[in-house]
Amino acid sequence: MDKIVKSDVFGVFKFNSDYMAYEHNGRKIKWILKLEKERDDVNKLIRKAEKIFKDLGKFDKIAKRSIAVKLIDFKNDFWPEYDENDEELDWDAVDTGEYEVTIEKFEGLISLYFIEVRSNFIYCEYYDGDLFGGHRIHASFDYSYNLINAEL
Repeated sequence: MDKIVKSDVFGVFKFNSDYMAYEHNGRKIKWILKLEKERDDVNKLIRKAEKIFKDLGKFDKIAKRSIAVKLIDFKNDFWPEYDENDEELDWDAVDTGEYEVTIEKFEGLISLYFIEVRSNFIYCEYYDGDLFGGHRIHASFDYSYNLINAEL
C-alpha cells in the first residue's frame, strides 16, 4: 500500500494501516477512504469522495432531512425536551406536542462531522446538536444519497 495518495480536490490522504483506510483531516469534516478488501481501488474511492465533496451542499441537505425523518419519533418519544419530574410541567402542553422537536429544527441542529467513503456506500457521523445528550448520529447512504440506516 502507498503511504499517501493525492486528490486534486482534497490534497493528500495518509494511509492508516490499523484501520486499513486513507485519512484526510485538513478540513472541518474528516474524510476517510475505507478499503474493505485489499483489492479495493483507492482511486475509485477518491473519485467518489470528490463527487460527494462537489455535491456536499446537496448531499448534506438530503442527508439531514433523511436522518431527521428517520429519528424524529425516537427523539420526541424517548429524549423529551422537558423534565418529567418538574412539578410545574404543563402535561396538557406535553400531550398536544408543544415540546416536540420539529423535523426542521432537528435538521438545523445536527452537523456533519465525518464521512467515510466505501466501495458500496457512504458512512457518516453527525453531531447531534444536543438532541440526544451529545451522542453522535451514525448514518449510511447509497451513492444516490438515499438513506440506508440512521441510529445513535
